[in-house]
Amino acid sequence: MRHETCSPIASGERVVGGRRGFTLIELAVVIAIIGVLVALLLPAVQAAREASRRIECVNHLKQIGLALESYQSTYRYFPGVDTPSLYLRGEPTSNHSYCPLARLLAELDQGPLYNAANLTDQATLPGSLWANLTVMSTSVGLFLCPSDVQPHVPGYGRVNYRFNLGPGPWYAPSPLKQDAWDGPFTTHRFYSPAAFTDGLSQTVGVSERVQGNWIKGVWSSGDYLLTGAGDSYRGVMTIAWAVSVCASASADLPIETRSGESWFLSGYHFTDYNHCVPPNATIRDCSLYSFQEGIHARTLHEGVFTARSRHPGGVNTLLMDGSVRFVRDGVNLAVWRALATRASGDIVSGDSY
Repeated sequence: MRHETCSPIASGERVVGGRRGFTLIELAVVIAIIGVLVALLLPAVQAAREASRRIECVNHLKQIGLALESYQSTYRYFPGVDTPSLYLRGEPTSNHSYCPLARLLAELDQGPLYNAANLTDQATLPGSLWANLTVMSTSVGLFLCPSDVQPHVPGYGRVNYRFNLGPGPWYAPSPLKQDAWDGPFTTHRFYSPAAFTDGLSQTVGVSERVQGNWIKGVWSSGDYLLTGAGDSYRGVMTIAWAVSVCASASADLPIETRSGESWFLSGYHFTDYNHCVPPNATIRDCSLYSFQEGIHARTLHEGVFTARSRHPGGVNTLLMDGSVRFVRDGVNLAVWRALATRASGDIVSGDSY
């Protein structure tokens, strides 16, 4: 008689479809290996994605640089942040006005938006706001850095690229405000290349700033504090004083989370920044004044608002000659401030930032 013999099956194993299956231990080992590989690869994948986003951000700045040069070649000066006729008539009124991006729309292949915009009257007057509502509510991809988190809040078109007002915290000029006219995009004046005696390659014109998170009372790097320190201040407002106000500001002060609300308007709330402190500084940005609700008040004239990005280690900057440079967070403050001025006489080596 013929006897069939069977191979013994080890304890814990089972035969599936005539084949030996995996044990639980083997499955756990495989899953653990996959987990380790994912943990090792994920940072590399994220770094690659961020590198791609940063390249796109650089390209946005280069396009803005080309638009600035095109505008300058046509009008013989770079676009400013208010209507120059007010200053030329001798009226020292500060005009809460249109961002240079609004004036550059035609040079940025946004002809329909430019033709629809009314850039004649003061920007934040009710009539102007109503006339420009459709334009202001349009989101322009070129004005957004893909590395930043875009809040899902309806409203005006948001912005990540800001124009440099100089090393000081002042938007509007005054004898009591130090260095109010040193930057390339100060109020009441439009500058020609001849005004950049330090050289166009020595002056930062545009940089990045992350947007506010639009979550009331919750702090993020794109937000700022409302200190009210300048509401009744009557002394000489120096850069050091302004920085000290922000550095010592209580975290319990009101937080404004709507920063970067519109690419259409100027002011620190919208599209301007300064070089009071280094990029991505650890101190919180702050307004030196408190303000009431209303878009006219939110333009903001005084405060510490530095360049900020979500790129590791620094921010992208557009120099006035059209070149783009990455500036490290640890840049020397004197160098950073020298890069903010048109005619300070400071020559900055490219190796120093």
